[in-house]
Amino acid sequence: MRRTPILPVALAAVLAVVPSTGSAQTAKNVQLHVNPKWKECSFQLDPSLTQAAWHRFTGEAGLVSYFRPLTDAKPMGTGNFEVSALQWETGIDDETSAWNDTFVHPDAEHWLMEGSGLAFPGVMARAGVSERVDVGAYFTKNPGANYGFYGGQVQYNLVDDVSGNWAASTRVSFVSLYGPEDLNLSVYGLDLVASRQYTLNHRWLTVSPYAGISGYLSSSHEKTAAVSLADERVTGTQAMVGAVAEVSRFRIAMEYNMARVRSTSLKVGVTF
Repeated sequence: MRRTPILPVALAAVLAVVPSTGSAQTAKNVQLHVNPKWKECSFQLDPSLTQAAWHRFTGEAGLVSYFRPLTDAKPMGTGNFEVSALQWETGIDDETSAWNDTFVHPDAEHWLMEGSGLAFPGVMARAGVSERVDVGAYFTKNPGANYGFYGGQVQYNLVDDVSGNWAASTRVSFVSLYGPEDLNLSVYGLDLVASRQYTLNHRWLTVSPYAGISGYLSSSHEKTAAVSLADERVTGTQAMVGAVAEVSRFRIAMEYNMARVRSTSLKVGVTF
């Protein structure tokens, strides 16, 4: 019997839940900057972008692109792997100069956001490299636009209480923007997360609620003659609550982040 590829199915499931960015919708109270060079909304700094708006963009873009592995604090274990499709949606205000003056659009009614948030899909791989250390990598590319993101993360397990089924870990991460000619953006993060695992069926089903807090540094640099702006470095914090369900070899996770701009995330993956 022919087997259905797991990752394409998982990615399709994620994309079906949260709509992609840059789709037409009802009119907004903002005049878009138009450049038909790209089929989707793309990064290009407008001369009207101010330093204050650049500062706000840097801080909010750090939250939009932050590396969220959507996993609990329990270590994976040496030699174990996970491949996942994920998508997060962040509730920015795309009518502000911070976002309107940093993007161009294929036409005058092709908005940056569809619905209530800016959505980013991607793929992620994680691996247990020791009994306490897990590593992860993340990648996304908007095929119709001029940008994508890539990132990495290391998670170190601080506590793994097998008898009580709870754990605590810390993580360090980075994410970088690639593609646009006008700017650089990098985001660095530090997480502290705790979780507890509940076994609903000892053969095939566990659920692990988790909670944590993150600190981040978002750094931006403009590279275009269209503006003359100083580099920005913006720090901030966010809190997270989520849960991971392990159904046999599949991992399904959801997370909510509380910060200056909120975000919701979904992940579907498979472990090996």
